[in-house]
Amino acid sequence: MKRLGDLFLPDSLQWKNRYDWSPVAQETARTLGGGHIVWNAPLTGGRPIDLAAEDDVTWLTLAQVEAIYALASQPGGVFDLVWEDEVLQVMFRHQEQPAISFTSIRPHCSFFNGSIKLMEV
Repeated sequence: MKRLGDLFLPDSLQWKNRYDWSPVAQETARTLGGGHIVWNAPLTGGRPIDLAAEDDVTWLTLAQVEAIYALASQPGGVFDLVWEDEVLQVMFRHQEQPAISFTSIRPHCSFFNGSIKLMEV
């Protein structure tokens, strides 16, 4: 099951960058004496989540697109993203415009492809 807030999403929707993120931050520096220093810390929040409804794989209905627009229109809104057995708290990545983008699969059709940019909070 896949769900954003109260909106059920198609099972064929894809999480494009699911394994492109590391939960560890690391900085390194050299001392004046030539030594190497490494700092590590766990990252909390900020994980980018890109969902895609791609051609010939997933179509969203007009009602689903309008519901996603309604969610994205809530400034500072935080929503549950249920992705199979995982539940994440997310918000839309409005700093990376457009946070949502949908295109009709053909003119005058009520089915859409597109993308949703979220981030874990």
